[in-house]
Amino acid sequence: MHDPIRFESRVSPMPVLAALAAPLAVLAACAPAEELPNAGARGDFAAEAALFEESCADCHTDAGMGRTPGVGLLKTLSPRAIVASLENGVMQAEGADLTRDERVRLAEYLTERAYAAELLPETAFCADAGWRAFDPAATLSMGFAGNLAATGFQDAATAGIRADQVPNLELRWAFAFPDAGEVRTRATAIGDAVLVGGPFGEVLALDAATGCVRWSFEADAAVRGAVLAGPGPEGRPAAFFADFRTNVYALDMATGEVLWRYRVGWHAASNTTGSPALHDGRLFVPISSWEVAIAGDPRYECCTSSGAVAALDARTGDVLWYHRVIPGYPEPAGTNAIGTRLWAPSGAPVWSSPTIDAARGLIYAGTGENYTRPTTPGSDAIIALDIETGELVWSFQATAEDAFNMACTSLRNRQNCPAPPGPDLDFGMSPMLVERPDGREILVAGQKSGVVWALDPDDAGTVLWSATVGKGGALGGIHWGMATDGHLAYATVSDRDAVIVDVHPERGPSPGLYALDLMTGEVVWNAPAPEDGCAGKRRCFAAWSAAPSAIPGVVFAGGLDGHLRAYAAADGALIWDFDTTEVAETVNGVAGRGGAIDGPGPVVAGGMLFANSGYSMFGQMPGNLLLAFSPR
Repeated sequence: MHDPIRFESRVSPMPVLAALAAPLAVLAACAPAEELPNAGARGDFAAEAALFEESCADCHTDAGMGRTPGVGLLKTLSPRAIVASLENGVMQAEGADLTRDERVRLAEYLTERAYAAELLPETAFCADAGWRAFDPAATLSMGFAGNLAATGFQDAATAGIRADQVPNLELRWAFAFPDAGEVRTRATAIGDAVLVGGPFGEVLALDAATGCVRWSFEADAAVRGAVLAGPGPEGRPAAFFADFRTNVYALDMATGEVLWRYRVGWHAASNTTGSPALHDGRLFVPISSWEVAIAGDPRYECCTSSGAVAALDARTGDVLWYHRVIPGYPEPAGTNAIGTRLWAPSGAPVWSSPTIDAARGLIYAGTGENYTRPTTPGSDAIIALDIETGELVWSFQATAEDAFNMACTSLRNRQNCPAPPGPDLDFGMSPMLVERPDGREILVAGQKSGVVWALDPDDAGTVLWSATVGKGGALGGIHWGMATDGHLAYATVSDRDAVIVDVHPERGPSPGLYALDLMTGEVVWNAPAPEDGCAGKRRCFAAWSAAPSAIPGVVFAGGLDGHLRAYAAADGALIWDFDTTEVAETVNGVAGRGGAIDGPGPVVAGGMLFANSGYSMFGQMPGNLLLAFSPR
């Protein structure tokens, strides 16, 4: 275990971050002067236009570049979404030295709309607000957020939906998050309510039957992982979650009041995108870093952060241990072309949720690429940690020498790009601990390389088999997750055109849903991503990036084309298809629209299916909906 406080005191990047306000290298684009909103009535935006032209046009072209959104997409977002990004989101470092008014003016310039902090209307709240009938035992059936083995599978009793009912699924309600361009948080179904987080820090308890709000809470930053439920201080039922700035919260389940709060990420660029795991009175929190994006500024001393997993006492919020993926501490590693000092090693973020293996006393986590060279053995790896101490027990590295940051995608400011750049092939999903048909437990994990790996947890992660099902790339391959029912493993393959280094030159893109034999890794069936789902849609991609989910006999997969589909688990036959981009009417009186489905898979529990719609990052279709379905 490493001492993060000593690390911070030695190489804290805060003086550098404070100087990064000008180069909005990932957020903004330069709109033509004639498109400025109401310039005469609302003031001159010449300063904002000059800032964008000088610092942002390199990455934010009309169409966008790879993971960087283009001008057209950013104009579809709300000013509130962009201000939130500058203050507490992916661009918080770049916005650190701007005043509140400057952030608002930048957002208004970009979106051509006036800023308004829209809140939920009073009519969105239940007439009998609060938790009507909370039963602590219901935490045992709270959807996939409580699935510690990360299989994405819900048994028949918990799901409450049979395979023969799936063709009859109908939309019951749609809830819209005000001003949002994406919804990234997997819902947690618990009893007769649903817990969900939002892009501006909202945490809501919704009535499962109607979608009305029982209580709401506002965190300091966006909530991207699931909200968990379990015993908190003095055994009180509590809701647990982490926000983007690594603040971890425990809320009273009945009222939404704060029981404790603690910021677990010590590095200035630390963030949390995955869900914590809750087990035996402890929260295990994944920690990532936005240095991968900050490195796009050649003045930034790249890079000093490391991915991590932290264990907290669920009763008090006290840190029990903190495992830094990269051992030791970064050292000076030369300078870039303009003389900025560089550091190494760095990176190996943990941006997906940990997986609990209580029987072996282990926690498994996937890691991403290094940000600088030299690289480390813990990047692009599956790591196993001792659940009591956080010490590394074993590690399996799938791709060595992978060093990449966002400077490598820039047309001009590539000074911080490692030489040579790596392919950016993270493990972005939680490893699945599954018992295969012969009774043996294995770990299965998909990588952005398009490869699915089966590892032996009883033999230090030895490879049992591997299967290449996609071309791979920076946006997948296998991006956010897989599912398994104990018979087959189901992988959604994106294969969008975002290849940094081609590791499979012999393959073409092959987006689709793949079912693999757990014994051998052989592909049993493949459902190619439908092309017709993008007809008439802008920023639409015929690909699957979101994690799939499964119940007995059925696999659900949400597409970047906005369709939520269900396939027969036995042979991949399509049995249900719903286009979420056609949904506009909402139960909470907020304007809504569906968009790309990305990130977490849908949740099936208590006879209902819950799914997100809208994901504006990576140039995709924005949207702001949480959808609830049930059989007619």
